[in-house]
Amino acid sequence: MENKQRPVLSKGWTGERNPRACIIGLGLIGGSWAGALSGQGWSVSAVDCNEDSLASAKSRGWIREGWQVIPEALDVDLVILATPIALLTELLNQIKGRIPVGSLITDVGSIKKEICQTTENLESVYFIGGHPMAGSEQRGFEASNPNLFEGYPYVLTPHPLCPQEMIVSFSELLDSLGARVIYREYEEHDHQVALVSHVPHLLSLALALAAAEGFPEGKPLELAGRSFREITRLVDSSPEMWRDIILRNSSAILYALDIWEDKLREIRGAIERTDEEEIIKVFERAQSARGRVLK
Repeated sequence: MENKQRPVLSKGWTGERNPRACIIGLGLIGGSWAGALSGQGWSVSAVDCNEDSLASAKSRGWIREGWQVIPEALDVDLVILATPIALLTELLNQIKGRIPVGSLITDVGSIKKEICQTTENLESVYFIGGHPMAGSEQRGFEASNPNLFEGYPYVLTPHPLCPQEMIVSFSELLDSLGARVIYREYEEHDHQVALVSHVPHLLSLALALAAAEGFPEGKPLELAGRSFREITRLVDSSPEMWRDIILRNSSAILYALDIWEDKLREIRGAIERTDEEEIIKVFERAQSARGRVLK
């Protein structure tokens, strides 16, 4: 009978010491991770180019140490890459030689293919891709919330060689934060998230532009009420961040737009035919779909 050797995990994961984490990037997601981990008893440090964000995190008691550049060595069990997606692969290559054997690297990027392919030759440390489906149009550390992940899906795309013991431990950590862990292959993730996250941002953009530019002098904007404000709130998201997301996941987004346009033509057809029954059925199907999300 084959004697399988247990995977080597760093001391915080084995319970030999209080677990330690370093978060790189103290924006909305990174700052929320800092607050959540410190609330779970982790010893948290952070790297961010913004000195004010580091000072705010310290004043809240969310981090013990903070640096504006990555130290040469980080004695931590978990590194969370929470920077813009354009920086993720470069940071991953910097980090993997500075942390202990058996530690875990994860990210929070909304596209998984690029970062997951970068980790194919990892040695001595582990990687689990992550994407919290709990973002906001708000930006920066001041918008951080330790309870941000509670009740929302948190997608994991584990590296094929990441041991099951590590995957279970990280999933249990997310469970303790109230997140709903969902597993996906990275390409599957990118196609599905294009439809439920990326396309809604584009629809928000299109509606705002249509109301402002579809009629002379943007007159419809004077009538905009709660529904318009709620649907277009995503317009306030970072343009630079979304530019990178859109261009890096363009093929999946274009495919998702094709699906959306098909549904819009279906609805338009019912309107053109004055098909009262079909309009009711479309609403019922959509309400059923939304009900599955709200369970």
